[in-house]
Amino acid sequence: MKTKIHTYTSQEPMLKVNAFIAEGDNELVIVDTTLTKSDSLALKQQADALGKPVAGIILTHGHPDHVAGTYHVKQQQDIPVFATPAVKQLMLDTEQAKHAQWSGMFGEEWIPQWAYPTELVNHGDQVRIGNMTFSVLDIGAGGDCDANSVWLLEDDNRAAFIGDLLYKNNHTYMNDGGILRWLSNLEVLAPTMKDYAAFYVGHGPVCDIKDFEKQRAYFLRYCSEVLKATGGTGIFNDNSRKHFEEIMLSAFPDYGCQFMVALSADNVGKELAGIHQH
Repeated sequence: MKTKIHTYTSQEPMLKVNAFIAEGDNELVIVDTTLTKSDSLALKQQADALGKPVAGIILTHGHPDHVAGTYHVKQQQDIPVFATPAVKQLMLDTEQAKHAQWSGMFGEEWIPQWAYPTELVNHGDQVRIGNMTFSVLDIGAGGDCDANSVWLLEDDNRAAFIGDLLYKNNHTYMNDGGILRWLSNLEVLAPTMKDYAAFYVGHGPVCDIKDFEKQRAYFLRYCSEVLKATGGTGIFNDNSRKHFEEIMLSAFPDYGCQFMVALSADNVGKELAGIHQH
């Protein structure tokens, strides 16, 4: 069986987050659910137009731009929501803070209530959703937040849903720390991932194993420029942060999510300087 993968890219201009609909012969599986009211309802509309029931929803990690829309996608239907325990815990730990942080900016588009995972799965599990089988990799803090997972679709597609493990043609959110763990995960996962043809990522177009090296190179460039800009201290002032941002934007002129460069600079600098943040 070869599952058809549909991509929904959000109209919200800042993040342009992706969600995916895996279409089997008889049912759909939705992977991640976007951030805003309009985008999540549009995702649901795209799924409804395929004329097949939704057998399940997968959440790759706990950031709002991937989980907030579950409330609208699921609505009152009895649709199971799959995630690792760490992803659910991160959602529980951060929901109220995220509401406080972002509701003012997004106004009516902000979804004030999250729908939580109902089916918890662990590293190494094979999960059957409808007629689709997924292998689950719990990769922990080695991504853009403290809880990340990779879902491998075990059919002729050899498709991998990897959340924000890679940012294809986009600057990367690194504000939660963990660059060393992230770099390590790229090394650890590469032998497994090379057997999969297409990586469906949270931000940017579909990519493949070559993009592991591109992401690694981006991290090393970012970190080295942090140290150059701060004279090796990792501690920015307004001028050095601005200079650093200009260098990174000129080094990757066609990358999206440009606001992420300065957003992550201070915390990456502290990590490189060995300043404990948690």
